[in-house]
Order: sequence, then structure tokens, then C-alpha cells
Amino acid sequence: MNEEMDILGFDPSQLSVFAANDNAGSASSVNKNLYTAKPADTKSEDGVYRSTIKVIYSPQNLKNSIVEVQSYTLHDDQGYFTVPTSLMIGDKSCPIFTAWKKCHFAEVGSTLWKQAAAEKDGGKALFDKRFARYVTIQVIDDKNKPELNGKYMLWKLPTSIYEMIEKKQHPAKESGKCPIPVMDFLFGYAIELEVNPGPDDPKNPQRKTREISYSGEFTDEPMPCTNPDGTSLLDEDEEEVLEKYVRAMKKVWKEKDAEKRAEMLDEVNSDPNTKSLRKIYTRVLNDIKEFCPDVNEEYKFKPWDDDTTKRVKRWIDIVLSGNSPVTTSAVPDSVKEDTPNESGPVSRAEAAEEPSGDDDLPF
Repeated sequence: MNEEMDILGFDPSQLSVFAANDNAGSASSVNKNLYTAKPADTKSEDGVYRSTIKVIYSPQNLKNSIVEVQSYTLHDDQGYFTVPTSLMIGDKSCPIFTAWKKCHFAEVGSTLWKQAAAEKDGGKALFDKRFARYVTIQVIDDKNKPELNGKYMLWKLPTSIYEMIEKKQHPAKESGKCPIPVMDFLFGYAIELEVNPGPDDPKNPQRKTREISYSGEFTDEPMPCTNPDGTSLLDEDEEEVLEKYVRAMKKVWKEKDAEKRAEMLDEVNSDPNTKSLRKIYTRVLNDIKEFCPDVNEEYKFKPWDDDTTKRVKRWIDIVLSGNSPVTTSAVPDSVKEDTPNESGPVSRAEAAEEPSGDDDLPF
């Protein structure tokens, strides 16, 4: 059975992002499909940006509905620039990561070691590695930007909202709670979002925009996705099928006893009503794909272009020479011949020659 037909049986705790966290930046350029909720754009007198949104599965790839992006923000004599790293796809041959290891494992206190060490330890912290998560949403109600209501967009998921979702969809085993698919298209829950500005600090006014905070609450009842124009994805008969299914599933979600919960779920799955909903869902999922952006396609790792590759190589060469890439515009002659040609990721064999200990690294 393919993912489209199996969505009613999809376990939200099996999202790939949760699996990665169990085993355990900035993204590509901003695009028109990226939703932003900034206090600076609010119409509220108290300065809080409020909206109701629904974080949903990626209809193109259910399991990878939360995309984790890893990138480096580097600084040279031309300014700041951000590049994605192949670490996000498990490839540790990223040239920047390889250079970081050379510095990190250098003799403590040495010039090279200081290039990577944290500022609190007396280092320069040149390797600024960042993480970000991206998801698909439908904007349910945004009075600040009413033109977006009903639109399917992408969103950089704040950690606080991610933790809200994780608590529902991937509860701790010890809690005994059932994973609730709050990201489901038809019986998931919307989020009443609040974005608060940072503190007013006359001595440091940038705090107001840099220290904004996100909070939210799930709606009391499931909220089905709609067509972009706000009309229902279902007709009246289909809505009755959905409502009956939701009533039954609410009892399953509330049951704490795992064995009894499994029996109840088997009963729901064997109900002819559920079989009818599966057929409806196949059509609904195909409809949503027609107007929903693909978060995996947008934020997947993309190899650097030639200009980026050259700029990164120059940055690495200067850093490994012990100099500052901000004040040094040319690669010192002493390292031009010693530095490997990093026109792309170094080979796995070259990466294997670096100091060991990857499993214990902070990223």
C-alpha cells in the first residue's frame, strides 16, 4: 500500500525528524512561498503578531514533513554569506566541516585552535554553524495579512512550536500517551500563534527584533484543511464520514492503556466508515498536491555553484593559514600549494584521514 492510501494508518511519531533526534541555520534564499510572522508587521495595538495556522504533513513526502536544514554563515572581506552543508544529508566530507576538524583538533591554545574555539574560551568562533527546520502550513486566519488566508505556504518552524508538535506526535514512551496526528490534513489541529517582540532596550534597540518569541496553543477541535479559497475539500456526505471517524479516534487518543488502545484502533480500522474515508483521502491528497509547495524540494541540499565553491575555498584557505578572512583579501602564498583543491567536497578517503571522534562532535 502506498503512502497516499496508508495515510490514515500513518504514525506521526515516525516522522524522519523524530527518528533523527532519537538517534542523536539558515536555509536557501527566501522565496515568495515562505510565511513570516513578525511583530513589526502586526496590526495589534499591543505589538503582538497573532494568526491561526495549520502545520501539515508534506503531501509529496509524508515521512519527511519536517525538513532539517544545516548551513554555515561565513564572514569574509566581502561580507556575510550563508552556504548549505552536506552534513544535512549525512555526508561528513563537507570542506567547511573538514576545515573545522583541523582547527578543533589542533593543539589547544594554538593559532589554528583559536579559529574554531568559542569566544568564551578565547577563540574567534569563525565556524558559525546553524540549524533550521522547515514545514508546510496552511494559513487559516491572519488579520495582519488577510491576503494570505487559505494559502498553502512554507514556514521556518520555531523551536518552541516544534516542541509543541513533538509533544503531541512523539510523546515520551513513559508518558503512556498516544501519538496524536496534529499535522493531519483533515483531522489535525490548527495552532493559534502569538509572536511577541523582544524587550524595549534603549541601549540596544536591536533586541526588539532579534529577541522575538513564539508561543501557541492547539485549537480545541480538529480543523480540516480547506481549498485555498476557503471552501471545503469535502462534500456534505464526506464530512459526515470524517466526523464519525474523528469521534472514534478521539476515544483512541485519550485511552492510556496501550493494549486496550490497540484493540480500539483495530476496531476503528475495520469499520466500513474508515474504508470509505480512505477512498476520500486518496482524492483529497491528490487535490492538495496541486496547490501545495514541496518543502523537501525547496529545502533539500543543493551543491554549491562555482562562485560559491571558490569563495568558500578562499575562506577556508585563509582560516587554515591562521589569518582572518574578514581582513585578509588574498590567500597567503605559504598555503596556496599546501591546501587541497576544494572545488567540491573532499573525498571520503581524505575525510577519513582527519582526526577521529566524529560521533562525539557537537554537530
